[in-house]
Amino acid sequence: MTRIRLLTVAWLVLFPLAGLADYLEVRRETAVYKEPSKKSEKLVTVDPAERSPYLLKLASGAKTKGYYQVNLPGANEKGWIYQSYVRRYKGQHPGYVAYKRTFYKHWIDEDGDCQDTRQEVLIRDADAKVAYQDEDHCKVEASAWKDPYTGKTFTNPKDLDVDHVVPLKNAHESGAWTWSAERKKQYANYLQYEKHLLAVSASENRKKADKGPDRYMPPNAAYHCEYVRIWTKIKRDWELEMTEAEGEKVQQILENCN
Repeated sequence: MTRIRLLTVAWLVLFPLAGLADYLEVRRETAVYKEPSKKSEKLVTVDPAERSPYLLKLASGAKTKGYYQVNLPGANEKGWIYQSYVRRYKGQHPGYVAYKRTFYKHWIDEDGDCQDTRQEVLIRDADAKVAYQDEDHCKVEASAWKDPYTGKTFTNPKDLDVDHVVPLKNAHESGAWTWSAERKKQYANYLQYEKHLLAVSASENRKKADKGPDRYMPPNAAYHCEYVRIWTKIKRDWELEMTEAEGEKVQQILENCN
């Protein structure tokens, strides 16, 4: 992850519309403080060398003692950053690059065992013994998979997509456009969190497309609580924004979860 040290962590930050608000571009490594003073508690240290550009959304347009108030990425908290270390923008950043799927290279064989990310997920999520197409076990031929989105069971991997729970385009427009090519590739093939990628019905995944929870929820209502918990964790862990509509839908669902 980017070099940011959070001393307090909550689960949600809401943005009116990702990339289309007043925000600051951090120009050099600096601290964000609890109050508009260097003598105040240090909440985070941000380093723009590891994300270009490094953006923080303004919580308030007015300066206090030379400090701007900003929303902290990945935390439900505000802090103060000194004006000399930032540049203020309104609207879309001039360096914004529109989404292309090719920016997020996948699927890759990261560990060199001949199984790419898709095959790794199919093997991991299988509910029965896996049959392979070849002696080297590079590609899956058959097994049984229960799709959490529909609740249906599939036996042919051709009927399955490996879904990015937070879709690539959604992630891109929520802040991933600032990432390096290597970080984009890491996100697209991430296996360290087992819910980041899921084997699901291909047809259902096409219906989902790049939609957030405010525009799409799986037809399997029993999975709704788990789905938004996964969505929220990924957004938090990767420091991605949520729109107001997205956040409101997540909150609405979680209020009815145990």
